[in-house]
Amino acid sequence: MKVRAVNLIVLSMAIVAVPAVTPVRADPISAHEREVKAAFLYNFMKFVEWPAEKMGDANEPVVVGLIGSKEFIKAIEPIVHKKINNKNITLKYFADYEKPEKAQEADRGQWNQKIEALKSCHLLMFCSCDSVRVEATGEIIKALRDSPVLTVGEADGFLESGGMINLLMEDKKIRFEINTAAAKKSALKISSKLLRLAKRVVVEESPQ
Repeated sequence: MKVRAVNLIVLSMAIVAVPAVTPVRADPISAHEREVKAAFLYNFMKFVEWPAEKMGDANEPVVVGLIGSKEFIKAIEPIVHKKINNKNITLKYFADYEKPEKAQEADRGQWNQKIEALKSCHLLMFCSCDSVRVEATGEIIKALRDSPVLTVGEADGFLESGGMINLLMEDKKIRFEINTAAAKKSALKISSKLLRLAKRVVVEESPQ
């Protein structure tokens, strides 16, 4: 409990004390902003509970997946050297998932295989910064709807598309909002302590 309390304090400080940075957008962002977002991802994982079958045995790592801007890889790499619940963390980058037409034009079996690969993740980050837009976000989230994968984004309407946590900028501070309805649908439990720090909490599923 003491460790979790410290993590919560660190996350709370990040929310209220982030130095002035450029708002979340599709244009290039600073390395510092990426590092702050990566720190948020690590702390999010500290306050999310996955089903026992998803966590596997002690030797199986927690998988953090990334779709979108490759520039975010450098910022997120440091958390690979940390642990979540005494489990190692591994990072996977998934290419060619950005355009929805690729899913529609590709062989359906091939697309299903690509979705299965995403299901190996515990957390999947949709990075839409640095002029990279993940236009297939809605299709991917829909395909992961019943899978215990924590989806995190940084774009308007991410929660409404079924995403679970969205990062945003407010008064030069990075904040976040949470869709608990989507998390419950995927059998994920988000700590009430984390919910209290959120700018907005969605408790009912949005009609599609």
